[in-house]
Amino acid sequence: MFARIVNTCLGGLIVMATCVGCGEKNIDLSTMHRPDRAAALDAYDVFVGDWTWEAQMLNATDDDKSWTGTASWSWTLDKRCLVGKMSAKSKSTSFSSEGIWSWHPTKKKYIWWMFNDWGYPQQGRATFNENCNCWVMDYKSVGLDGTNSYGRYIVTIKDNDTLNWNMTEWADPFHAYTKMELKGVYKRR
Repeated sequence: MFARIVNTCLGGLIVMATCVGCGEKNIDLSTMHRPDRAAALDAYDVFVGDWTWEAQMLNATDDDKSWTGTASWSWTLDKRCLVGKMSAKSKSTSFSSEGIWSWHPTKKKYIWWMFNDWGYPQQGRATFNENCNCWVMDYKSVGLDGTNSYGRYIVTIKDNDTLNWNMTEWADPFHAYTKMELKGVYKRR
């Protein structure tokens, strides 16, 4: 018993000794420097500008098969974030969205968020494939039906003024049940 008490006290003293100097330290901000802008952000340049778009919802009723809208994207925060606005409407439904796309400096990947005027968010990650000149943007969201959704946008850059895209949204993370599927084209204004 006495040995256990001695060992516990010695252990406590060792912990206290190693923690000496572990308290708050003053931070010298002059030693911190703003990093260079990630060159990977340049891949977003193709989106900058004003666009009109149209799409077909492949699994909708007649009133909601055809969709149209506008989009506008521009750089902010010293070209480290792309911000945008988008409108979308069919014969019976409409919504507006705003979002931001950027690059995560420590994870080394593209990240993005969108929020719409129904109060539903989307957030995801993206990859740019130079071989097919396309973006694949996976996301989690609250779908227009108000339930959790898992989706993927694929945007193929046809030329500087034309972006072909499709979007599939599933009810589950395993992509077993398709909620909606759209196929469309963005045209630069």
